[in-house]
Amino acid sequence: MNEISGKEEIRDKEVAIKILGNKDNLLKCTPNVTKVEGNKFTAEMKMGPLQIELEGEIRDFQVLNNEVKNVIEVSGPGIIITINTNVKVEDKYVEWHASYDVRGPLSNAIRKTIDSKAKEVTKEIIACTLSLINVSNNS
Repeated sequence: MNEISGKEEIRDKEVAIKILGNKDNLLKCTPNVTKVEGNKFTAEMKMGPLQIELEGEIRDFQVLNNEVKNVIEVSGPGIIITINTNVKVEDKYVEWHASYDVRGPLSNAIRKTIDSKAKEVTKEIIACTLSLINVSNNS
């Protein structure tokens, strides 16, 4: 299991909890999503010269006071990626931690690429969510 984490400044704790606690924002901030049906989604990902279609699902989504936790599972040809994210909202910052696991018959053959993509997607989701928080603060 690989892990990444970070700490980002925010202006308003209540706005941050409201945006992070909305499952639709998680899907809106997941890159390259082409279709959404409830908790399930379809996304396209470029890996080298290949364009791959992935099926994903939000397996778990919890808001507990100032903490938001979710589990996303994404599967494609020969791979399954599970991303666990935990975001803790404090008065002036959010602290996030994500861990992801890659498995399946192709996982070892393309592990470096998948690791890199999983890290990139996680950071994009966090950056997008933070931009939604900051836009809401300016409204």
